[in-house]
This record gives sequence, structure tokens and C-alpha cells, in this order.
Amino acid sequence: MNATCSEQHRTACGVGGLFTALAIERCLPIMHCGPGCFGNVSATLGSMNGGQSGETYLGSVIPSTNFCEDDVVFGGTERLRKLIGECEKYYDADMFFIVDGCTAEIVGDDIGEAASEWAGSEKPVLYASLPGFKGNNVRGHEQVLSAIAEQYLKPARGTDPKQVNIFGVVPFFDPMWAGSLDALEELLTRMGLKPNIIYGRERGVANVDKIPAAGFNLVIAPWTDLSLAERLKEMFGTPYLHFDNLPIGPTETARFIRSVVDYADLDRGVAEDYIKREEDRFYYYMRRSYPWIFSCKNFPRKFIVNAASAAAVSVVRFAVNDLGLIPSRVYITDGTPKEHEDMISEQLRRVDYDEDFDVIFTEDGGLFEESIKNEDFSIRKICVFGSAWDLVPAKKYKLTFVSVAAPYGDRMVGSRTYFGYEGALRFCEDLYANAADNIVDPGI
Repeated sequence: MNATCSEQHRTACGVGGLFTALAIERCLPIMHCGPGCFGNVSATLGSMNGGQSGETYLGSVIPSTNFCEDDVVFGGTERLRKLIGECEKYYDADMFFIVDGCTAEIVGDDIGEAASEWAGSEKPVLYASLPGFKGNNVRGHEQVLSAIAEQYLKPARGTDPKQVNIFGVVPFFDPMWAGSLDALEELLTRMGLKPNIIYGRERGVANVDKIPAAGFNLVIAPWTDLSLAERLKEMFGTPYLHFDNLPIGPTETARFIRSVVDYADLDRGVAEDYIKREEDRFYYYMRRSYPWIFSCKNFPRKFIVNAASAAAVSVVRFAVNDLGLIPSRVYITDGTPKEHEDMISEQLRRVDYDEDFDVIFTEDGGLFEESIKNEDFSIRKICVFGSAWDLVPAKKYKLTFVSVAAPYGDRMVGSRTYFGYEGALRFCEDLYANAADNIVDPGI
């Protein structure tokens, strides 16, 4: 019998969804899990993903019942109740969010029942079931948002047609989530909207409260949070606009701006002035670098992507439409649900390139390295857009490499983003700097 070993996973287990709660300022996750669960997910989503951690609450202070052998026999619900009570006494938080893991689910502990005892408390206590055997951290992210919608949100007294809730970006899993959301907020504000984002600095529970009052929701991702947008439409009648990628570069950013402006009936003149100004600026800096770029002998024309669907669609669109590169293969590694695979394949092929290329859905991140072992890169190399896992084979074969997805590596991210016009310049800086390390003739 042949055994297949899946390796180099680019996702964490389901309990990693707690990082979505952690991204909401002053929302405290309470873990009903084993003592190693947070450490396991925090490597992929935190320390090895751009050096990230919670800002309101560091990982070292997140409370946990540390589910042990006695709890397997007798159940740990009573200890969970006690922990919730202690958290209310000693933690300064606006919201508490209980999450459980595999062991608690297997023995049948009911975290919903435990949370219900605090139904009338001043600070809301929500819960989400996040066992790893039901899915990865992307599923966990959606479960957390679903819990907020179902357990917490209430109809608004009125709606603000200019307010738009932003969904689709998975905090912490997308290593550049914070910088991307800041840049997206600034762009939409320039267009005349009032973006409402629940993750990151100075947002938090107050912005969660405003979700039902939005004029529309914006889902800016291939598939994540589409189910949430549908549910919010059912609950509050809020329509939504789905844009299938977080745009990088002039082509997709202009398309995004025009899509939003047309959907929200905004001033098209303001949008077109902004697009022209930013495109002129982008191409100015690119033209200044052309002599240096063309001095890169034998720069790769083809590329491979080995990343989550959100990063993959954004990178493929920019690499093909704006940089003129040729897609060879795209590996989608985030456990995209089967029902979305055809849609993602279509999104990836919606580029200015007539030839077909392979799209492989797999959570086995090692397939990429296996596939290139017998390729000859002595004459024509490739670009690799992936995660820190792909850095080793890229160095081994001297391939141009840019990290675009989790785990990003132990390099600090800060407010870095590839979003929009300015982000595309950062992307090109990283791309051509790495290319120079590998293929520029020192004698030039």
C-alpha cells in the first residue's frame, strides 16, 4: 500500500480562528484547549508570520483552561465556568470570546452552555467551536465572524448609505493584513465612503457594533467571508459587493476603484483623478528603474505561486497584467472548499494571457518542491511567489523568490503591504532585489 505524507502546511488548525477575535481590539479570547494549542497555532500565524502578536493582549496572557487528563475523564466545563468568572474580574476587556479545541469537542463539553450563564452581563461573552479536526484556521476565522453575527449583532435604528463594512481579509493569516486594511481605509475614504473595519488599531468592539448600520458590505477576497455577507444580507438586508482580490498594481486597483464607485454611486470624476495621479506616480518610479531592471540578465519570465487563494489571485493578476510575466503553475494551499474551486480557477485565469496553466488545490505545500526537483534551471529560471517554506528550495536552485503568504517568515512586517499602487512598488522592490541577488552579473 502506498502512503501519502502531506508536508509543509501553510495553515494552522481550526483553533487558530481565535486570532480573528484577537485582532478585534479589547476582545479577549478564552481558550478551552490543551496547554500546547496556542503555541502550535501562534507559530504559523504569529512569530513565524512576520513576527506578529496580539497588541491588546499578548499571547502570554491569553487565558486557557489547559485541558488535561482529568478533564478528559470528568469534563472541563466547570473549570471553564470558573475561568470565565476570573477573566471578568481581572481582565480589562470589552468582549470575551470562548473557543474550544479538539479534546473538549471530543469529550462533549458544551461551551455554549457555559457562555449562556453570562447572557445578561455587561461585557458580552461569545463562543465558537474550533476543533482542528473540522478544518483549518480559515474555517475558524469564519466561525468566529459567524458567532459575532448570530450571538451579538442587533438591528440598527437606521443605516448610513456611505458606511461600508470591510470583510475578506483574514487577520494574522494574511501577514500584511494590518497595513493593507490601513491603506484600503484611506483609499475608500478618499472616494467618499466611511469604511468600517473591525480589526486593528483604534477599531475594536465599537466598530463591531456599527456593522448592521452599513449601506453595504464589501468582500475583498476570492471566497472568504462570502457566507458572512450572505448571512448579514438575510439578517439586516445589507447588500454586498464582492471583489475577488485585494488588488496589487495599476490594472486591478483601477478596476477595484471603478467597481466600488459604480456600485456606491460615488463621484466618478474624483475617482478618475485619483487613478490618473496614482498611475502617473507608479509609472514614473518604474520608468526610473527600467535601465536597472533591463540590466538583470536572464530575468525569469515564468512564475509559480504556492500560496493561499487570496494571495494567489492578487499576485497572478499583477504579475501577468502589469509585469508581463507568464504563469506556469499555481498551487492553492489554504484548504479552499470544494464548492469554490471552480470559481477560484476562473478568477486566476481572468488575466491578459491566452495560454492555459495548471491550478492545483492542495494543502500539501511540499508538492511544489517535489515538482521542480528534475527541472533544469541552468538556462531559464522561474520566479517563486510563496511562503517561508519555499525559501529553501528557491535558494537551493537560485530562483527569484518573494514571500506573499503565511508563514511569511521571521522577518518583521510592521505596516508593510502590497496593496494598491504604492504596495505594487514595494512588491517590485522585493522582486527585483531578490532577482539581483541571484542573476545579476557583478561585472555590469
